[in-house]
Amino acid sequence: MNARLSVTAANEPGSLPEGDSRDRLAELLLELARCIDPSVTATLPRRAGIDPRLEAMRDVLMEREQAALARLEKKLDDPQEFADAVGAVLPAAFSQAAQQDQLGQALAPSVERAAQASIRKNPGTMVDILYPVMGPAIRKAIAETLDGTLQSLNQALRYSLSWRGLKWRIEAWRSGSTFADVVLRHTAVFRVEHLFLVHRKTGLLLAHLARDDATSRDPQLVSAMLSAIQDFVRDSFEESAGSGSSGGRSIDSLRLGDLLLWCEEGPFAFLAAVIHGNPPPMVRARLGEALGAVHDRWGTALQEFEGDTDPFEEAGERLRPCLLSQEAETRKRYSPLLWFIPLVLLAVLGWWIGQRVMERQRVNSYVAALQEQPGIVVTGAERRDGKWLVSGLRDPLAVPPEALLEPARLDASRVAGRWEPYQALHPAIMLKRLKATLDPPPTVSMVQEGGGIRVTGNASQRWLDKARSYALTLPAGAPAVDLSALQDVQDPDFIRLRDAIQARLIHFDFSMPRPAADQESKLDAVAADMRELVQVARTQGFPVKVNIVGHADATGKDTSNLALSIGRAEVVRSMLRARGVDPSVLFVRGAGPLEPLRPGASEDEMSMNRRVSFGVSTGD
Repeated sequence: MNARLSVTAANEPGSLPEGDSRDRLAELLLELARCIDPSVTATLPRRAGIDPRLEAMRDVLMEREQAALARLEKKLDDPQEFADAVGAVLPAAFSQAAQQDQLGQALAPSVERAAQASIRKNPGTMVDILYPVMGPAIRKAIAETLDGTLQSLNQALRYSLSWRGLKWRIEAWRSGSTFADVVLRHTAVFRVEHLFLVHRKTGLLLAHLARDDATSRDPQLVSAMLSAIQDFVRDSFEESAGSGSSGGRSIDSLRLGDLLLWCEEGPFAFLAAVIHGNPPPMVRARLGEALGAVHDRWGTALQEFEGDTDPFEEAGERLRPCLLSQEAETRKRYSPLLWFIPLVLLAVLGWWIGQRVMERQRVNSYVAALQEQPGIVVTGAERRDGKWLVSGLRDPLAVPPEALLEPARLDASRVAGRWEPYQALHPAIMLKRLKATLDPPPTVSMVQEGGGIRVTGNASQRWLDKARSYALTLPAGAPAVDLSALQDVQDPDFIRLRDAIQARLIHFDFSMPRPAADQESKLDAVAADMRELVQVARTQGFPVKVNIVGHADATGKDTSNLALSIGRAEVVRSMLRARGVDPSVLFVRGAGPLEPLRPGASEDEMSMNRRVSFGVSTGD
């Protein structure tokens, strides 16, 4: 290793002996360097009065220090490395200096000038920074001001046109206050009963103040419940998920009946007031002032609070001015004038008589409307036990008497009815009774003509017989029932088609659910007759249905034969539907082996029993 010695410090005054002694020392140092490292040579130029060997010896001895000095000189000369070095120790320096006031005093002018320059350059940035803090406060202040203004306006409008309002206007003019303030001062009835000062972070009660006559509860329990409610509202309804309980919004008012809870929130504590009645806005202002005074007085204690409430013993006295109350004005009541009593009595008597007369007229109108209804006979109407009792006879098919109360403008709770049942012979009632008893098909029409009833249309012979039998049972004096216009729906075309269809038989092979191969032509003929039958029935205006009955021979079990017969009927219905027959007129029934066409056990006789037959009937 080639080392270079630098002994420039030897030229400094007083650092080494002068003359030969100094040269000798240099020689000794050079020899020592060579002993340590034989490759050491004196390569530095000679300086005045300095031995090169001494400089070489110094380079060997001070090599580490010279390297450290070189690195330090480089770090000081390079701006990037110098900034990195300062940044590494700057936080610790600021943290240590923050414990004293000198750092804040030194930085305050620079920070103020920087903030002023930033606001002048871009005011919007500062607005965005302050908006999350100032926005809610401004909105809350505006809302409270609007609430107070509306309350004052409502009270002012209420009393502006009264004698008392005139007196209060004079008071406002004399005192220099607004009329709304005077009205609110006289009409607001409230009482602050409890005050709770609660620490926001821990929820512990710092101070409690209550009136002597207020209903007392455990203050610690109340404060804990208030804190729990505030935390619940913040956690459940806070828009910003990361705002936390210290920065989120909270409940500022809560009402339960006549009881009102107002909360004023500060940085470290909130003040809750339990109020009876409707307090004016100045009470909330007073609560805010008191809470601000508590933070000014005990701000440090509130910030460093760890459960010790002793420092806040005097806070109750600061809150005592907030125990405000205002009682309602006691007005002197004057007795009414003597002449006013007879007028009131006469007015009440006149109103009572008028109500009775109007009620009687309405009952008469109601009775007249009942008598005009067919099937109702009114025999009496009288007032009994504070109600009107209307009695008489009523046919069950007549209009319900209660339906006529509303047109007569009568209260149903003040009118009772007592009706004996009977059968009326009025044509309208007889028409309803005929329809309810005979249940005519859609093709039959019943109308009232004069004093009788005329029946027209088409119906089956069965229904015609039923109608004629009922007409013969009508009592003497009943309206005449004319059935001469009714026509039997079984005209020649219907009879022809019915007989042709019922004469058809569809045969099946042994134990087969589908018709034999030679039955296709029969199915085509039956389908054609059925389509024509349906068309005739619709033209005549009466319903028709076709029963498809499946049969089986007696071979095998009855249950299997019954299932086979039903399956055969279903197959025939499907094949008829495929040939264009309306499926709504087709009905299926299984007869099994119970209805044989021919009794016997021969093959021909059993083959005749393996069939499907048809039955046609009207749909009445």
